[in-house]
Amino acid sequence: MSETRNIVVVGANFAGLSAAHYIVKHTLPQLAKSENAKYVLHIINESTHFWWHIGAPRELVSVKDAPHDKYFKPIMDGFKQYPQFKDSIIFHQGSATGIDVESRNITYTPFGSETPEGLPYYALVIATGVRSPTPCTTLHGDHNISIKALEEMNTRLASASDIIIGGGGPVAVETAGEIGAKLGSKARITLITAGDKLLPRLRKALAEKAQNQLAAVGVTVLYNTKINEHTQGPDGKTEVHLNTGKTLSADVYIPAIGVTPSTSFVPEALKKSDGWIDANPSTLRVDAAGPRVYAVGDVAKVDQGGVLNLYNSIPVFGANFAHDVLGDAGVASVPAERVYAPKDSETQLVPIGPKGGVGAFNGWSMPGFAIKMIKGKDYMVGQIPAISEGKKFAKA
Repeated sequence: MSETRNIVVVGANFAGLSAAHYIVKHTLPQLAKSENAKYVLHIINESTHFWWHIGAPRELVSVKDAPHDKYFKPIMDGFKQYPQFKDSIIFHQGSATGIDVESRNITYTPFGSETPEGLPYYALVIATGVRSPTPCTTLHGDHNISIKALEEMNTRLASASDIIIGGGGPVAVETAGEIGAKLGSKARITLITAGDKLLPRLRKALAEKAQNQLAAVGVTVLYNTKINEHTQGPDGKTEVHLNTGKTLSADVYIPAIGVTPSTSFVPEALKKSDGWIDANPSTLRVDAAGPRVYAVGDVAKVDQGGVLNLYNSIPVFGANFAHDVLGDAGVASVPAERVYAPKDSETQLVPIGPKGGVGAFNGWSMPGFAIKMIKGKDYMVGQIPAISEGKKFAKA
């Protein structure tokens, strides 16, 4: 009897789904030729749905304009295109709780249970991404948590007089722009950043252009100001405490200040001191974990993150994954290893409301109408199948 070899992908949003589809499209068909082992792909994820949270800034203002059924997609629907592997792709809704690199076993707690379960792995892909401060901008477990948070935020914003957004990056700027475009003069909107300019990845001229567009929709920006903490006041309002000693009161406070890696289940020996996975930046392997362990997407922190970098890194992961597992299986020609070289040129598209925005691509400044057409119209919702169905990776 042939043995079963489990390929486990932990995480199923942008990076995890990309990796899983790449494996199914390009490597599982070769592994299926093996007479000595059966290869099964297991996907562990807290949510049953993939969320295109690129559109979160618009969703948190109006789920009518950005309906849930467009931005949330059932994960396993994307795998129906592989009927030949229906018995070789298994989804587990649950939270990863630990990795034992010696026994090559991962533990996870199924959704709705308090009892962890173990799953031995032959190959492991860590793709758990990052978590933002609020479920309005990234998943915080089951997708219904974010859906509820978005709907509640819609209701609160509709009647708010004072709104504060913390942060100066693209999510903060886009959120402020969407709120300003939607509410106009109905509310006082303040964006607070610890930096001396907005959008750190973009040049100063584009940052200044962003500030001017925010001002045009009624957003005031406070620079060089850090939010120390925020607390709920007795009147239900949020008190935002600044490093200047001043306290501001808001009907709605939206934190968009940084993200943290989702790596609480990963042994310290596999992480850097700041909590990110210690992935080999050239190969995307996690060398300290032994053979056939990889990290992909933001959690690996081998580049500046984001979807465009993911599009470049997944084929490198896929080639090295295939090199390792096909070489071990001996069932097909072994593809050459590849080296990942991140592209760090100035690239970022930032809508500011549905009609404006700033940005650059490969170092070239882009006009506002281009930002509107490419991203501002619907936050590129038409690109969802590139991830949810792996269409971006149809070719190896």
